[in-house]
Amino acid sequence: MATQIKVWEITNGKLTSHDDVSFADSHSEVELEEWLCKGPDLLGEKLLVIARQLPIANVGRLDLLCMDTSGKLVIVELKRGLTTREAVAQALDYASWLDATSEDDVLAYANDYLQRESGDPSRTLEDCFEECFEKKLPDWVCQNHRVVVAAAQLDSSAERIINYLAQRHGVQINAVFFNYAKLSGGKEILIRSVLVPESVAAVRAGGGHSFSEATLMAMAAEHNIVDLVKICRQMCPAWDEVCARVAGGSFRYWTRKHDGLSGNKMVFGINVSGNLASAESGELGVWVRTDSLSEVTGVPEGKIKDRLSRISPPFSSGKMDFVIRLRSATDAERLLSELKAIAAEQAAGQTT
Repeated sequence: MATQIKVWEITNGKLTSHDDVSFADSHSEVELEEWLCKGPDLLGEKLLVIARQLPIANVGRLDLLCMDTSGKLVIVELKRGLTTREAVAQALDYASWLDATSEDDVLAYANDYLQRESGDPSRTLEDCFEECFEKKLPDWVCQNHRVVVAAAQLDSSAERIINYLAQRHGVQINAVFFNYAKLSGGKEILIRSVLVPESVAAVRAGGGHSFSEATLMAMAAEHNIVDLVKICRQMCPAWDEVCARVAGGSFRYWTRKHDGLSGNKMVFGINVSGNLASAESGELGVWVRTDSLSEVTGVPEGKIKDRLSRISPPFSSGKMDFVIRLRSATDAERLLSELKAIAAEQAAGQTT
């Protein structure tokens, strides 16, 4: 059943009930977007708006793209002109786009928006983040995101969908809806309600977009690949390690371009869930972003592919173009050796 909000006014010790009134009945949802853009804390937390009405090819216009204090991206989709089920579907479509886009693209959108809003052509996301949260912008990735659907009210089917995704499958999605009431003295109040309580969302989603290291290593144990994973994880600290839900659970590795001008690039992933390429028990699926690795190291992509193909025949899986299976510690050691050699070539390029 859709959530209902009732308001009682206390006057001289007496309760006066005010009928539940939709925000949209008294104020347009265009106003709500304006208020959220100027004060996104209406959603219940401090957020930095980094894009508004962003056109996404073959998807639509993303109402608001924000960033929270941890550097996580937040998609805010307003119900305006849609049924609530359509708004949920649209928001998930934006999330799928964000999952596949690059940090460089999002950074360009953010800088363009922030510069236009401030009138200062030198403003950057880093500047605005530090000003908003009083700390430096942490490393961030597009895949680390969540969704908020903002509406005057939700129907029961939309509530079921959001609860199902958030509480049963750990999808980082929630709904915030607003009700309006006018008090006897003429004052107007706006009431905010959150569909999935923060405490429930945190427990169901494992505390965020990412799995913990312990959770990922437990998965590795289930698939008899702990030793292979430990060998491959020795790429850290040469590259930055991130625990992620990608392909059901993976360690991902990031490096920066050697020119120092661009953001982090994901270059290597270790899939511990066994979901990638239907790996058998005792086999470890890993993937390499050969294009990004070539870009940041200066090693020709063809040369990278040739060197790694000698370990195991590569194949594609979904959006991952270069995937190989490791079946033994020897395979893992060979891969580690090749990746360290390529990373060393990047380091050599940085010092010249």
